[in-house]
Amino acid sequence: MPDARFFLTKDPLSGGEAVGLAGAKSARVDFELQRVASIDQGDLGGALVFADDEEKAATLSGKSFALCLVSRGFDIAAVKGDERFLVVDNPRAAFARIAMALHRVRGLAEPGDEPRVGAGARIHHTAIIGKGCEIGAGAQIGPYAVIGPGVVIGPGTEICERASLWCAIVGEDCRIGAGTSVGGAGFGFAPGATGLERIPQLGRVILGDRVEIGANVCIDRGMLGDTSIGDRVKIDNIVQIAHNVRIGEDSVITAMVGIAGSVTIGSRVQIGGNAGIADHLTIGDDARIAAKGGVICDVPAGESWGGYPARPIKTWLREAATLARAARKKKAPENDR
Repeated sequence: MPDARFFLTKDPLSGGEAVGLAGAKSARVDFELQRVASIDQGDLGGALVFADDEEKAATLSGKSFALCLVSRGFDIAAVKGDERFLVVDNPRAAFARIAMALHRVRGLAEPGDEPRVGAGARIHHTAIIGKGCEIGAGAQIGPYAVIGPGVVIGPGTEICERASLWCAIVGEDCRIGAGTSVGGAGFGFAPGATGLERIPQLGRVILGDRVEIGANVCIDRGMLGDTSIGDRVKIDNIVQIAHNVRIGEDSVITAMVGIAGSVTIGSRVQIGGNAGIADHLTIGDDARIAAKGGVICDVPAGESWGGYPARPIKTWLREAATLARAARKKKAPENDR
């Protein structure tokens, strides 16, 4: 279930409404959808889930759920014998349409409880504080900052000017730089019948304690789960962290790094400036990525990688030296004339 502090859940959908939104046909409409959920969550009662591969669909065997959207041609017994699986052309697009009918993010104009502000907290008079927020003792909110409904800011944390926080839980003694966006919607789209359809981003951003984030950074909230930043992580200016990324404690990310969705970064990892990391990869504990490295596969723990595409740094340096020597040899005859 999306966190009620940040999202409103509308009235349940009937089976007929859900099947219609999915663009499918089904003889079974005697069910009700109350919420959407990730397929790997524990409690799926009353929930809509989707599986875009057979392995994920098979994990639902024996579980209680309301409806699962699957692709045509899935060849597993669980799908063939269970009417709770609905076959559609594009599970992601169908999921997006139903999710938008069930949930939406809370707006600044929504009614709700007044913010709770701890002792000694300082909030600039131009800052916007949404309903239901919790501002910890000694926290500072700078000019023109926007704190969305339900956001939690830990004691001693500083939010600088023009920062924007939505759907976020921030730990103690953090610092979020000027112009930074935390908890905005992730970049999620699915091809549909009329073009690309937006996939609602119904997760959160969780920041640990003593996290420091520079200026003009974007950390997107998860699609269904969380984007999480561990304790004492340091993030430089102009960094993009996409939805569902997980970063372990004490990692350092320098300027202009781009991290695609669902990347898992271990603890004490160091990433050099302007590096890029492709989606759904794992960077092990204590790994290091050189500046401008282009990572397109998993990086083992403790290793240093660089280059494009990134590879073990000794291999990259050896290849660069070999190419340089080859180039010099090729030019030598021309210089002798």
